[in-house]
Amino acid sequence: MWRALFDKIYVEKKALDDPGTKEILDRAGETDPIVIEHYKDVFDIKSSDGNARNSLILARNPGRRLYEGAPVCQSFGNEHFYYSPSVMNCIYDCEYCFLKGMYPGRDICVFTDLEETFSELDELEKEHPAYVCASYNTDLMALEDLTGYVGKWCERAAGHENLSVEIRSKCSRTDIYARLPVSERAIFAFTLSPDEIISRFEKGTPMLEGRMRALNAAMNAGFPVRICFDPMIYVRNWKDYYRNMADIVANGTDLSAVKDISIGTFRISDQYLKNMRKKMPCSEIAQYPYVSEGGYYQYPDVVRLAMEDFMKSEILDRCPRAGIYDWR
Repeated sequence: MWRALFDKIYVEKKALDDPGTKEILDRAGETDPIVIEHYKDVFDIKSSDGNARNSLILARNPGRRLYEGAPVCQSFGNEHFYYSPSVMNCIYDCEYCFLKGMYPGRDICVFTDLEETFSELDELEKEHPAYVCASYNTDLMALEDLTGYVGKWCERAAGHENLSVEIRSKCSRTDIYARLPVSERAIFAFTLSPDEIISRFEKGTPMLEGRMRALNAAMNAGFPVRICFDPMIYVRNWKDYYRNMADIVANGTDLSAVKDISIGTFRISDQYLKNMRKKMPCSEIAQYPYVSEGGYYQYPDVVRLAMEDFMKSEILDRCPRAGIYDWR
């Protein structure tokens, strides 16, 4: 499966003997990868065919392994909020994704020295509790059969009282949760969108019904689950689409048993959107006339507040006890 997904598989020379590299190559069915000096020799090169190339690169992380969360990301009340880029780029192709403005193409780079990240966390956890978004620059669950990183992060959370981990995903797989170490500190967050939005803007991702099955599988296994109506996308008839989604979600799971719910409209850094507009001149999302505030583009307040307030009201009408975080 994996070998068919990627055009080519590259490995940094210094990562060749890493146990993580050997595990991933074995899972990918690759016995003769292309050896390179540095992952940027491939990852940072723009392809000449609209960035359609989709290669896998295995490398060591030469820089920071933990970053403080960006202002436009919800911290959910956690003072020490970080994200960890153990994988860069995603197999899904959502039109609005900030990764399109952050990275030059579709290549996926997996850093095989995850244990080094955990060593840095050892020191961090001695100072204060840490809340880490481990699936910020990719969808880790969609890559789990290749990397095994979701399982490793869950093991880490289960064994460290000063660490909480969020795994955010659109993946519909249901088989894995019963096999993962369960703890209240491993949070699975599911991004939910109306099917009309998924079909138009979230290329390659499961439809809402599939994501709901995965959400329920995680809850049934004992994991805390977060529902993310974020980002909401402004389109014609958006109220009908999001109201119908609220019905489907409320009828499909016990909202009172969900850890919390996040609500937010599309927002992105100035530079990432500028890059996306150059790459996607015909994109309905990239070319929308957003307003810039504090270095980030977002919908005008009249649109943004109407959408977020609407979604909040729809959820509270169906579950008055729902714990809701909105991005404001």
